[in-house]
Amino acid sequence: MTGGSYIQGLNFINKVDTSTFNYSSDDFDEKGAVGKITAAGYMALRHDLNWGWAYTDLVRLVTKYDVKGGLVSAIPLFWSEVSENLAVASIKGALAKTAALTSGVNTVAFDFDKLIDAAATMDDPRASKTIMLSRKTLAKLQKLNKNAYVPTAETNLGFAQFAGYGLLMTEAFGDDTIVIAQDGAIAFGTGVIGGTTAMEIKRDADAGNGGGGEILRTRLSMVVAPQGFSYTGAAKPGLNGLATAANWTQVADIKDVGFRAIKFLP
Repeated sequence: MTGGSYIQGLNFINKVDTSTFNYSSDDFDEKGAVGKITAAGYMALRHDLNWGWAYTDLVRLVTKYDVKGGLVSAIPLFWSEVSENLAVASIKGALAKTAALTSGVNTVAFDFDKLIDAAATMDDPRASKTIMLSRKTLAKLQKLNKNAYVPTAETNLGFAQFAGYGLLMTEAFGDDTIVIAQDGAIAFGTGVIGGTTAMEIKRDADAGNGGGGEILRTRLSMVVAPQGFSYTGAAKPGLNGLATAANWTQVADIKDVGFRAIKFLP
């Protein structure tokens, strides 16, 4: 993770054509045909983020709880959920930009097979996938096949699964929409830019009406970019800005975009 402009270009190599090739010969003067390797790119946003938690000495005196230690251990979970929120909002904005990524549109009843059909429109239907859905929609899935749900505690993967799909719980898409995303659908990177202090504690003797207190502040930079789309909005959009269609431009073919939405009848 490096500094520089908030919005930077990410380059990638286009898929190589494997339908043509040469047969070797013993004729030295026969020249083999060659193909071209081409590249393309898109613009991604780097989020330089921070958050702090304030607590007073009185809290520790009354509760006898190690507030600072508890916060430090919870910081990874905090940033993990922030990155999930950024990913969901970005995908929501990209879906709003390109209507062709959404199927059903309130014309079909709830059916798990529609997820399989949607996955078949992507470049690699065999890739591992994650489903983004609401709690009520998860309940519908469980009713279809109660044995297909595997809770987090039993997967050893850090997330629950349904029929081999990872599950990401979010209310962002409502109760009538499921989003399916394959591995690599989101370009993700995180780190601390050089010169930035990742975590520090500030002591304030006047806090708590003179009882004293501290602020624990943590900083992290991350790129959470839906592959196949360029970000064209403001440098600090927030979740609402990321979910806005006007801030995204599709730059890849539909089949190369690694996520789809299925909208069912309510």
